[in-house]
Amino acid sequence: MNAFSLLWLKNIDPRRYAIARIGFALLLLSHFVHLFPYRDTILSNAGMTHSSAAKIGFHQLTGGTSISLFNYFQSSFEVTIIFIFAIIASLILAWGKWARTTLFVCFFIQLSFIHRAPASTTGWDSILTNLGFILLFSPLGKDWNPWNLFRQWNKKQINLKAPQYGLVLIQLQVFIIYWQTVIQKLGDQYWAKGESITYFLLSHHGRFLGSWPVAWHDLLDKINYLTLIIELAIPILLWIRNTRRLGLWIGIGLHLSIAILGVNLALFSLTMIVSYLAFIDPWPTSYKLRSSTK
Repeated sequence: MNAFSLLWLKNIDPRRYAIARIGFALLLLSHFVHLFPYRDTILSNAGMTHSSAAKIGFHQLTGGTSISLFNYFQSSFEVTIIFIFAIIASLILAWGKWARTTLFVCFFIQLSFIHRAPASTTGWDSILTNLGFILLFSPLGKDWNPWNLFRQWNKKQINLKAPQYGLVLIQLQVFIIYWQTVIQKLGDQYWAKGESITYFLLSHHGRFLGSWPVAWHDLLDKINYLTLIIELAIPILLWIRNTRRLGLWIGIGLHLSIAILGVNLALFSLTMIVSYLAFIDPWPTSYKLRSSTK
């Protein structure tokens, strides 16, 4: 029980949750703004797929039942209102007002999008949904908004505390994402042969057109394997306090590179970088937070 409590229930500074909540809210804001121009095409009945066909497609794809606001609010006007509501809710969530309610609103709208248009979802949609679900049942540091967090950033002791289980779950999610990715890549012939990055840069996914990757093929082969090693190492570096800063810099560098070299991958990179907020600890527990009852 002591080991269990130390891992899951150890008291930490609630400002750490506030950092994670604000970062996640701003990530959701970016995501909803990114989807806004495509809302009619993928979510309304005036777009590519009627809601009745989307329900059937979701069931065939996942075996589950589609649970989506967009199954009931199907016009262009209604979809637009929902998106505006989601954008406003994400801003309120970032501020900390009605945090649990606004988080649920954002989570359910995101889930509705996935269930209504599963063919349009991306890798970061699943990560966003998982992170939102974890935070729904976690402390949110709702007493801290960006303004008072900035003003009291250097304050070492506060009269509040929160169990760390929510941040630990996000940290484990980061482990799963990276290591599952490596396992899947090892089963791919292009990654196994060291050719994946070259082919990626030559494809329509590459940002810079031309045959230049062919000339750099030998170097890109080595970067191919180095990427796999980095993806295995990042979670371990982040987990260990003494190597955490190194892990942060390597991870941020990796995802900035992906965003620069790949088309439409900026939100994926931003999603992974935001997940690192669960590891950031500007106020380590050595400062011994005091209970509010004392």
